[in-house]
Amino acid sequence: MFLTHLHFDHCGGGVVRNGDKLELTFPKAKYWSNSDHWKWATEPNAREKASFLKENILPMKDSGQLEFVDLHQESPFQSFDIFFASGHTDKMMIPMIKYKGRTVCFVADLLPSVGHIPLPYVMGYDTRPLLTLEEKERFLKEAADFNYVLFFEHDPINECCTVKHTDKGVRVDSVFKLSEL
Repeated sequence: MFLTHLHFDHCGGGVVRNGDKLELTFPKAKYWSNSDHWKWATEPNAREKASFLKENILPMKDSGQLEFVDLHQESPFQSFDIFFASGHTDKMMIPMIKYKGRTVCFVADLLPSVGHIPLPYVMGYDTRPLLTLEEKERFLKEAADFNYVLFFEHDPINECCTVKHTDKGVRVDSVFKLSEL
């Protein structure tokens, strides 16, 4: 189970309550994070403390099934690469998955919706909004250059899109459902 980051809305389904006990939803799976983000989540700043719920994350470590991606090496996964971003929360991981000859990027909170594609549109919840701007610019240029499919978690209308370079910067090219690939 690959965890982009440990905010409750991105990892809350990884653990379930069974009576008085908290158990892994997928008891045979490895749960993946990275050590920098784990430290950030388990020793939270005042801004994010309410988003890192210990009952969502500590059972992962207690189970012995938590693994950490090494930030200084290539992705340990054969089927996808990882883009690291720290503007929203420290060391969030964006999986860039090879699928049907394309690269599908689950953009998590780097780009929560199509409406966040223009560079200055960042979430008020980002811990480092100026860093988010830099990361978005780098990511979106690459996404336009290589025709990545952006898959959104928080957009209630648009599931996926591609982007293109325009005279106003990177903008939406086409919007579609993942099943249309």
